[in-house]
Amino acid sequence: MLLRTIIICVLLTGVLPARAATHEYTVWLDAELTTLRVAGRLADGSTRSYDVDLDSIDQHRAGNAQTIVVPINQWMRRPRLGGADEVIISFQLPDDIRVSVPWQPLDQDGRRYRLVSSPQSGTGLAVFGRFDEVFVPVADVQMRVASVPSDSDSIPEEMIEWTRQTAENVALAYGRFPNSHARVLLFPARSWWSDSAVLFGRVVRDGGETVELLVDPGGSEERFLGDWTATHEFTHLMLPYVTRSQRWVSEGFAQYYQNVLLARAGHHTAEEAWEKIRSGLEQGRQSSPQLSPNQAARDGIRNSRMKIYWSGAALAMMAEIELRYRSGGALSLDVALDRLEACCLPSRRTWSGRELFEQLDKLIDGDRFVALYDRYADVPGFPDYEKYLEGPEFADIRAAIMARRYTRELGRQ
Repeated sequence: MLLRTIIICVLLTGVLPARAATHEYTVWLDAELTTLRVAGRLADGSTRSYDVDLDSIDQHRAGNAQTIVVPINQWMRRPRLGGADEVIISFQLPDDIRVSVPWQPLDQDGRRYRLVSSPQSGTGLAVFGRFDEVFVPVADVQMRVASVPSDSDSIPEEMIEWTRQTAENVALAYGRFPNSHARVLLFPARSWWSDSAVLFGRVVRDGGETVELLVDPGGSEERFLGDWTATHEFTHLMLPYVTRSQRWVSEGFAQYYQNVLLARAGHHTAEEAWEKIRSGLEQGRQSSPQLSPNQAARDGIRNSRMKIYWSGAALAMMAEIELRYRSGGALSLDVALDRLEACCLPSRRTWSGRELFEQLDKLIDGDRFVALYDRYADVPGFPDYEKYLEGPEFADIRAAIMARRYTRELGRQ
């Protein structure tokens, strides 16, 4: 297969494909969590070696200074990576010290990892010290979950099971979890301003994909199972990273799917899920009507939050219902994203919104996604979604979208 690829490349371009570069790094850390020593041998034979004083860079010490959280770009001077280039990183740590990084683990001991190119949608975090990290089964993968203690709180064991169940909601789309190497970081926090179980969440794609969740360790099981934030963040993993200037696409798809998946998991009734979508779409319609979705995303979230979060949700819902209606149920947004995961995820680069819609059309051999994008992305106002929510011809489809599902019943569609 490799020889055939090389021959085709030479015939088409007249040049040999660039050879993937493998760099090797070793990282040492002292027991007091004060100094990192990094030594690297690059693919061209050159070397680099340096020490990092952890007290002199941005970091957070937690768990009575037994754990330290450090932005990776503060200590890792990684080489430029492209194509299939990689860095193999080995950690030499004291016996009672562990590390959690977003990269692909190469052993069960958590001491050797593979770093590849990525969109770098934010700054990834490394955690060093005395904390818990476990592998939990999520659909067809083993997902890493690290619990980072604070000075006053730790993560209860039952919260690991909640994390597993919430991540598994995503498999109710097409029967698999979209990333076999995703990592979750759980940070405990108490809040006086919110009664939410999950106070904040985000996905960071920096050498890998990490879901970071700020959670209330005293929250009840009922509050956690009904909270939408974690499901929203896990849903982001079903898409590649879409450029921030068009974030309405990725935020909208996650906003739509969080309600669908919570209904399929049984945490909302179908009626409750559709009412949440209906209410959100109406808020989106009223938000910054003078702006198009692309303008709102470029201008920022301050005054256009609902437009950014619900414009893409409207298009996701409209595409979903039209696909099911036109194909007699053979096609759906689930099917399109199933095929996207099989061909393109996790992606090492940033995508544009239109590029994503073009790819989805290719995967279903249709033109529905690009048609919706071209009609609404740069037009002030809001997508015309009403008939999809109210039309009697779509009633059975709306019921099918929200129908209760079980992961074991699903598979590749």
